[in-house]
Amino acid sequence: MKKICPYCQTELPNEASFCPYCARSLAHPRRLRLPWHISARVLLAAAVLVLAAGIAAVLYIQTLPQTLEGMGEITYTDSDGSYQILLNDSLPDRYSPKPQIELDAGGEDSYRFPCCLYVNHKATGADAGEEFLTKVTSAQVQIEQPDDSPSPVVCSEPMPMDFNKEAALASLIDYSRDSYSPVRILWTLSMKNGDTIELGMELAIRATNTYDYDSTNCDMSDSQSLQALIDRLAEETKEEDIVNLYLPPVTYKEPVVLHSRSFNLIGSQSEEGRTTFTSGIQIRNSPYWISYISDIDFIGDGTGVAISAACTVWAKNCRFEGWKTALLGFGNMWVNATDCTFENNGIGLHWNSTDVTATDSHYTGNIFRGNDTAVLLEQVPTDTVLNFGQCVFEHNETDLDNHCSQPVDLSEAEFR
Repeated sequence: MKKICPYCQTELPNEASFCPYCARSLAHPRRLRLPWHISARVLLAAAVLVLAAGIAAVLYIQTLPQTLEGMGEITYTDSDGSYQILLNDSLPDRYSPKPQIELDAGGEDSYRFPCCLYVNHKATGADAGEEFLTKVTSAQVQIEQPDDSPSPVVCSEPMPMDFNKEAALASLIDYSRDSYSPVRILWTLSMKNGDTIELGMELAIRATNTYDYDSTNCDMSDSQSLQALIDRLAEETKEEDIVNLYLPPVTYKEPVVLHSRSFNLIGSQSEEGRTTFTSGIQIRNSPYWISYISDIDFIGDGTGVAISAACTVWAKNCRFEGWKTALLGFGNMWVNATDCTFENNGIGLHWNSTDVTATDSHYTGNIFRGNDTAVLLEQVPTDTVLNFGQCVFEHNETDLDNHCSQPVDLSEAEFR
């Protein structure tokens, strides 16, 4: 097929690009683009705009609500500065976070410990709890744990606690040996600026061994045999184990010393009377373990101390009569007495402690009768309100000698 000139209609060879008859080019014209350039001023302006947009984006992102997550500790920064926010179960140490704790559970129905929230100024370490709480709209504590736990761990609403003024907030955590691990205690703080702080602590619960001893499997006939048993068990058992000594209804006429670990002494009763100590008990073990003394009579001759405790002790349903001091707590310890009778003593309950975590604030159901001083509060390590509900104060020369101005609740006590 021949090529036709589009201008004069003359036949041309196929390869022709020019018509010799009408002198016209048969090639398609191409438009040439002239080179162009951008001025340095325009480039600089564009760069400034891009940089400004980037800065604006960063600043905008910083103003958006943020969620911060941490275990044990987190650093939170706002326009007023940076704060160290941490969780700890210990009163004396407000600067060391505890992302994980392991606690023992023995034969008691339940156990309790405080999960404390501390807030410090990051730069100085000074207490910032009160200042920080003004920025918080709400604080919640939740327990994350296995759904099939037969004894779920529970927590109280977070709030300031009298027993620990240094903590901004605290939640009381209750657990038992049947509580399943792992457990996560999760704090959620909602801030007024829209930020959210999620701070966690993992709890591992270790079931301890419980050992029961009575007169059928060991000699408890007198003070010497009882002391020998205590000495042996102090060597053979672990500190976290529970040791229950079920005592026969005999009279122990020589002093007995509980040492190295906690012991629970449980008295008994027969037609002749109850388990009785006439020379007292001294308690010298770790302040972090409680020795329970239950259902025992302490009968003195007007001198000495019935129970002298340099560690934590709880007397239940005991009778103290005829002592210079019936129940003395001193040093690094906490002492409780419930449903006990203090009669005809120089001092019934004498508190002189320096530093320890409070175990319980109840001193309920006690009878203080005919004592020179029923209760002497010389030194108590926290501002916890001591509850003397359902107590009876009768014919004492002094019902309460509150040297340290300790907060006490006597509203449900009876004075005769």
